Amino acid sequence: MSSNIQTVLVTGVSGFLGSVVVDELLAAGYKVRGTARSAKAPRVQAAYASFGDRFQIAVVDDLTTSDLSEAFKGVDALIHVGSPLAGKAPQSTLIKGAIDGTLHVLNAALKAGVTKIVVTGSIFSLASPAQIHTPATFGAFDWSTETDESAAAAGLLAIYGFGKKLAEKALWEFAAAHPELDVTAIHPGFLYGPPGHGQVIDKPVDGTNGYVYQLINGPAGRPVPGQGLPAATHVRDAALLHVLALKAAPSPASKPKRIVAVGPDGSFTWLQAVQWLYEARPELRARLPKVTGEEKHTLDEWSRWDVSSTKEILGFENFRDWKEIVGDTIDAAVQREKKLGVVPAL
Repeated sequence: MSSNIQTVLVTGVSGFLGSVVVDELLAAGYKVRGTARSAKAPRVQAAYASFGDRFQIAVVDDLTTSDLSEAFKGVDALIHVGSPLAGKAPQSTLIKGAIDGTLHVLNAALKAGVTKIVVTGSIFSLASPAQIHTPATFGAFDWSTETDESAAAAGLLAIYGFGKKLAEKALWEFAAAHPELDVTAIHPGFLYGPPGHGQVIDKPVDGTNGYVYQLINGPAGRPVPGQGLPAATHVRDAALLHVLALKAAPSPASKPKRIVAVGPDGSFTWLQAVQWLYEARPELRARLPKVTGEEKHTLDEWSRWDVSSTKEILGFENFRDWKEIVGDTIDAAVQREKKLGVVPAL
């Protein structure tokens, strides 16, 4: 634990990544204050009851408008994870929410004298979904070419990514205007893995874990899912990078600390995952899609990721590979099925 940082404010702790960030911070010896909406706050607080005063909940119902002054009292650093997900709201509303939420939290941190700031970005700040579907390499110096028009034409994932890009642009503009701030942005791929203790869900999986869960959840004889973007990050790796960033040396906004969080063995196809699960989890064979031999899944047409900034800035390079990502996600989902009494469809 950094000698100068004792208490960290984490936004969005009832969510997937936020809950794992809290777990990693507590394991590293930090005290944590987490923000959550009033409807979820009691369950989050109860999940960390065993940590006593090392974990506190701050009720924040809207990160774009709520008064955050109480949440920032006595805090030494900020990890801003919370962000609106793509949904049914108009594109302009989603994008404005991502930008306004970031700036509102940054202004609150500035007023509270909190200068060590870590923000969750996305690989979609570095490259658009369309760019990722090319055999190119992207890294910490790249920016997505997504525009308002191209995002609207491409759909929800592109809109979400465009919002993340603009929110990060606003982040660095804010940092440049306030050089006393020490900012790091973490850019994970699709996050998979076991959730943290504080994630509030009442089903086996939520969010991106649903993509892996579909490999064991569906009617018998169904085909292998069509290939989506293959860039995967184990949620524990992403969370650990947020914690490591608290100790990273300061850098001016003209040289932004942008951390690419997709390991060299993090890309895989659903066909590879099904075939590996067939051998590694034989008890789940009846739940897997049917492999016909006609699948055309390949990684040749997808991008690669330059993670040199991760090693240079944070000293981290031991990313979990895709087999551990898939295995941990499936194992956690099956365990949660048993806890909830969910009977899988066969």
